[in-house]
Amino acid sequence: MPTPSKAALEHVRSIARRTGVDVDVALLEDVRRRAALTINFHPDRPSRDGRTAAAALADDGMYRTQFETGISAGGLDAVMNGARSRWERAMFGSAYDGVVAADRPRYGGLDLVGYAAGACPRFGSCHLRLRPHLRECATYSYGDSVTEPTAVGTWDTLGPVVAAAVVDDMPEVHARHAGFARLDRYVEAQIHHRVDLRTDVEALVADPSFRGSPVGDDLQRMATRFAVPLRWHDGYVLDAEGLDPQFRTELSPRLAKDVHTRLARPGQQLDAELIGRAVQAVVADPAAWAAYGDVVQVLQELKHLWHHLVDRGAVDQERS
Repeated sequence: MPTPSKAALEHVRSIARRTGVDVDVALLEDVRRRAALTINFHPDRPSRDGRTAAAALADDGMYRTQFETGISAGGLDAVMNGARSRWERAMFGSAYDGVVAADRPRYGGLDLVGYAAGACPRFGSCHLRLRPHLRECATYSYGDSVTEPTAVGTWDTLGPVVAAAVVDDMPEVHARHAGFARLDRYVEAQIHHRVDLRTDVEALVADPSFRGSPVGDDLQRMATRFAVPLRWHDGYVLDAEGLDPQFRTELSPRLAKDVHTRLARPGQQLDAELIGRAVQAVVADPAAWAAYGDVVQVLQELKHLWHHLVDRGAVDQERS
């Protein structure tokens, strides 16, 4: 009887083999040579036990699933009435039906060009760069699993995913950087393996806005305790007065100004640390932010502010 993870891998592998797409062999091998797995995450988001993601990682040394932590920068199963569970059932052939939360997949991305902010900055300001052996423990899709993608594969059957990226003219598949804005286009990785900082992580890469903060201290504690190199990327900043009302929702510009007025430190622009403190403020006192909706709605709007930052922001020259 195969384990759930092996069953999931074999299910996706069989789909990829049936797809029968043609892809340039040299390109496929070049992609496999360059590709690195990353997991983006927000280090300051509070989990259901009250600890931030950074504190939990520093304490436990394990990157946990959303079913364990109750937090997600993508689609949270409990908020979406079980949608994540349904997607996983469809993608992995019911392999995870009835398993404990710790045995479910972790979600990341396949970084094809060595981006400083990781493969999928949409899902977090920091990321773990995983060791190469985990690539064989993952399945892949061109596009987010929320869209129920049809181009899927495993490390040894990656052809359909690469072919879909070529058709979509994804620059990274040809080793070209996509520029600053790369919010929505990526190769998602579903990692069918527990992620242990001691054995599975080769680097922790963090947003510089957390330097000198309690979250930054937890990131340093994590790196020191588990002997993981801590690196800092250039970060993202945006003028809180300059958000595009046509991007995401029309509430975003007003919320950005309000967050900045209430919470920004002197000279601070909109950045990852400020948005994270806003999340914590909303969780602590939802009534104070009720003008933007209930707590779930306001947290969604804050997620949109992060999307503005990734898609429209600039490198923080003072910290880079």
